[in-house]
Amino acid sequence: MEKPFVLIGAAHWHAPWHRDALLKAGCRIVAVSDPDAGATARLADGHSLAQYADWRAMLVAHPEAIAFVLTPPDEAPEVLAALVAAGMPIVLEKPGTVDARALAPMVSAAHRIGLPTAVPLVNRLMSFWSELARHDPAFSRWTHAHFRILAGPPQRYIRDGVPWVLSRARYGGGALRNLGIHAADAALTIAAGAPLRLRSAMISNRLHRLEVDDFAAATLATDDGRTITIEAGYCMPTEASADKQWRIHGPGWAITEDRGMLTIRTADGMAQRASASSARQYDDFGAVMTRMARGEPPAMASLADLLAAQQLVDRIYEAASGA
Repeated sequence: MEKPFVLIGAAHWHAPWHRDALLKAGCRIVAVSDPDAGATARLADGHSLAQYADWRAMLVAHPEAIAFVLTPPDEAPEVLAALVAAGMPIVLEKPGTVDARALAPMVSAAHRIGLPTAVPLVNRLMSFWSELARHDPAFSRWTHAHFRILAGPPQRYIRDGVPWVLSRARYGGGALRNLGIHAADAALTIAAGAPLRLRSAMISNRLHRLEVDDFAAATLATDDGRTITIEAGYCMPTEASADKQWRIHGPGWAITEDRGMLTIRTADGMAQRASASSARQYDDFGAVMTRMARGEPPAMASLADLLAAQQLVDRIYEAASGA
């Protein structure tokens, strides 16, 4: 019998996307929780979902469920500890916790009991990756890569009722923690287990003058001299003007995914096609979740993968601050 889902953290701006993707894929959602009654009402509206102010009460009522956790990162360790103790499978929205140190014990505890986990690092579902696998199946021939994700102004988080995203204490950082974790995961994916040395790192809050960073950049290198640069920021003038590019080069080829277009360049010329949209990536993640509901390996990023990305983000913050 397929397991249903419960959503913890209805106020999260990704909660409606995940709700819609799960339902579109045929998954069953039975309940949602959040201290904000308005948030649970909005998320449940039209879907006959039970609503809870307290996630603890929801878990008691639905112990058979998979828990999709979208809480503020500073609250996540308590939720994760309760889920591990109850043996409930976990889907954890990035960045999960405020830093790697807060996440590590939960990763170890879940691993010890063989608990299924997944993380919606949906950029793993970009068209970029299947094209790269055609040119470099073992991720061993690429020479340099660049991962950039620049979004619009961060004031939208205040408007959307999640001001904790802009708190260093509650979120663990700014654009690097929020957006750059996708770039960190991409860097680790192409490194395929090879150590990454941090060659340079910087963060800035000059544009919006908040306590968290609105721009970050870093340069990474493998021991054999391959180079990765990453950028993350709240630098664009509007929400609709995001600047996101995944780019990689190898002997005789280059692949770029940039704002909805996949471009492949070789010695024979250039080919282009539309790439999977963000909406399509969330839909695809919903389809991945059907495997988890059936008790099968979800074939997606796990808590251990998120921990590795968090560790890299922590290294960049520490280097940029001179720690």
